[in-house]
Amino acid sequence: MKIQLLFKSSQNTLAGTRAGRNEFILLHEFTRDGFIVPDKESRADRQRASAFHSSGNGEDGDDEVNNDDESKATTSKKSKYQGGLVFEPEKGLQSNYVLVMDFNSLYPSIIQEFNICFTTVNRANLIGDDLPSVPSPDVSAGVFPKLLNALVSRRREVKKLLKDPRSTAIEKAQYDIKQQALKVTANSMYGCLGYVNSRFYAKPLAMLVTNRGREILMDTRQLAESIGLRVVYGDTDSVMIDTGTKSYPEAIKVGDDFKVKVNERYKLLEIDIDNVFKKLLLHSKKKYAALDTSFKDGKEICNLEVKGLDMKRREYCPLSKEVSTYILEKILGDSEPEEALNEIYQYLEKISSDLKENKIPMVKLKINTKLSKAPHLYPGGKSMPAVQVALRLLNQGKIIKAGSVMTFIITDAGMENGVPVAERARALSEVLSKNSEYKPDAMYYLEKQIFAPIERLLEKIEGSDVVRLANSLGLDSRRYEARARFNSSNTSNELQPLESTISDSERFRESKFLKLNCSCGSSFKFGGLMASGEYQVVFSGIKCLQCEKTMSTLSLTAQLERVIRQHISSYYAGWLHCDECGITTRQISVYGRRCIGMSGKAHGCKGIMHYKYSDKQLYNQLLYFDSIFDVDKAIKRLLKPLVQFEENSENLPKQLSEGELQALAEQNRILFGICKNVVNKYLTDCGRRYVDMGSIFGMISKN
Repeated sequence: MKIQLLFKSSQNTLAGTRAGRNEFILLHEFTRDGFIVPDKESRADRQRASAFHSSGNGEDGDDEVNNDDESKATTSKKSKYQGGLVFEPEKGLQSNYVLVMDFNSLYPSIIQEFNICFTTVNRANLIGDDLPSVPSPDVSAGVFPKLLNALVSRRREVKKLLKDPRSTAIEKAQYDIKQQALKVTANSMYGCLGYVNSRFYAKPLAMLVTNRGREILMDTRQLAESIGLRVVYGDTDSVMIDTGTKSYPEAIKVGDDFKVKVNERYKLLEIDIDNVFKKLLLHSKKKYAALDTSFKDGKEICNLEVKGLDMKRREYCPLSKEVSTYILEKILGDSEPEEALNEIYQYLEKISSDLKENKIPMVKLKINTKLSKAPHLYPGGKSMPAVQVALRLLNQGKIIKAGSVMTFIITDAGMENGVPVAERARALSEVLSKNSEYKPDAMYYLEKQIFAPIERLLEKIEGSDVVRLANSLGLDSRRYEARARFNSSNTSNELQPLESTISDSERFRESKFLKLNCSCGSSFKFGGLMASGEYQVVFSGIKCLQCEKTMSTLSLTAQLERVIRQHISSYYAGWLHCDECGITTRQISVYGRRCIGMSGKAHGCKGIMHYKYSDKQLYNQLLYFDSIFDVDKAIKRLLKPLVQFEENSENLPKQLSEGELQALAEQNRILFGICKNVVNKYLTDCGRRYVDMGSIFGMISKN
């Protein structure tokens, strides 16, 4: 069929590229209509033209976005301009039916709808990346739109023949091939506009098409929201709409009504229901998992559809993909989230046990990695398992080159601790050989192949716990507690952005108590004017219950000053720690907050570096010390309680009465005020509590 369309030899048609086939179609169409087609430029011609323009001798500026020259565009084969619109997804689990509303052949339809062609769009006075105007409705149809219309019309006629009951099975197969050829040709025709090696390369036209596509997608979203529908995601030519119902027939009705409203806006553009998702788990742009649902003979048919997630990547072993599939089926199933999570944790415990006891078949642990170049050309090959396996196979006389796929197992180090992962990688054939004694490294697979991808799967699921997830797999949960606290604090900050809305119990959650030493040799945690089993606030000051003596004002202020300086020293020490591998260092890499790893070469760890003692922690610590000497807060019982932080809290004495609090507060107001002034001296010098309005508005000139 394509040979008939192209009027080109069968050998060139079958062996050629899609761009070459499209070029021949356009050559015939424009020549038939009396147009002179442009010459095809070689790479050298484009580089000479680029050099001519960049030297200032040309009238037009550079044709690349971000001032890239034409030679760079030629190397990438794609012109740099803004492509399709992608909406920010509403991350998390969508429990209602979600419809994927897709525009049929969006770009070819836009070309026909707006009559976009070399012969209709005025590009004479465009400079740089100026966007041309859409032709007037009065302009006759251009060659390009007419060609696309002819291809679409021919496909429509072929599809009618395909549905003809009089057609034989062989004829139907032929018709199906014809309609597929016409579809592929029509849909790929737009590509020649943005392909820099094409004879018909026209960046302004490609920009105009994609610009109209973005506008149409945005208009579609606004229309959906105007009638009360929620768009959870959108990408280039489709939108995902939350129907707000858990009923399949109602969801279809919502889609049909919306389809009518969209299609009545255009002559040729058509939107239709492409998929019906019973449940949808959105992770990020172009990454989601969904339960695609349809009904046949009254029965519900559900299929798991996955796009862009880790389980689709080659470097994860079959066991990892099997575990991810199980988890997605549970999350997207009919069970309640809490019940599904419990089943997942139990399943992971079983997987961990089987892996440690070598009950998992080796073929489920194989990892595939494709080499992009010869093994000896990798500069960091010593730390890459696939490269090390390739080098071993080369030494055995095997032929390994760029494009070869390495299939290997990460084996256990045995008694040799500290052997790098790359050096423990062995080809699958070597592990499965008859006399092989290799065993898989269970901890590597649990941590890198199972924990890492499923943590990302569950991070947006309400109720999931990264610490419990690690425990289920038998991993050291302490490595993930810091990350869990960090994520929790981030969530808290998002919900409570103003400091004034945060309670003292939350603000001082990580603050340390003031530890005071008595002259008798004992020490105790001081929490302010409150009941304690170690000290007592009396009318003359703070009394140690070990020796029954009252501490002097000088001793209190000196110890308070020393503790504050210790906290300030901890802050200025500048120690950082990784939330994944746990490494502690005072060096930060050129990669910013990214962990440089145990080797110091910025690979092997994907964690983020955080200060062990941040400016916020120091500031909150000073505020806490200020609060424990605040007698007015003590009267209102707003101090951070000692009860929540002491193991033997049941032995604490009876709480102070209102009268006792009032009396003790007034008697100790002067003493506590002196201590409070010590703290305020440092708070005054702390820059965190001030906003420099001059630096914010300094650029505004005075009139």
